[in-house]
Formats: sequence, structure tokens, C-alpha cells
Amino acid sequence: MDNPILALSQPPQRPSLRTVAELLKPITWFPPVWAFACGAVASGQSLADNWALIVLGLVLTGPLVCASSQAVNDWFDRHVDAINEP
Repeated sequence: MDNPILALSQPPQRPSLRTVAELLKPITWFPPVWAFACGAVASGQSLADNWALIVLGLVLTGPLVCASSQAVNDWFDRHVDAINEP
């Protein structure tokens, strides 16, 4: 049942850190993280008592939600980017 068409000629390579950073665009994480932090401060709740939720919210808004949306956006824009950024 081996299908030579699907066989890899080389073992898969891990992307470099630079490539991952280019895809996830960490510079775009600042605005949603800042907005979450401002909302946490403005809520009037004790930051010391809720520090774990605040850290979780900061991680969710920046690296997870914003970065994954950047990756999805790049996937759907790949044809346009191939024309605009050859």
C-alpha cells in the first residue's frame, strides 16, 4: 500500500524562528494586549487577587488569538500577496 507519490524525498524540516515570527507578526500583538490590560485595570477588580486570570487573558489576546488570526489571514491572502509582494 505504499504510495510513492506521497512519499517524502526529505524528512520534514522545522521552520526557523525568524520564519515563525514573520508569520505570527508579534508587533501586532501589542494593541489587543494593551486593550485587555486597560480593561483589567478599569474593571475595578483587585489585580493581585486575579493575577492568574489576567496573565491568561494577556496570553489569549496576544500570542494565541492575534497570532493565529495573522496566520489565517496570510493563508487566505497568499494569492494576492504573490502578486503584490513577488
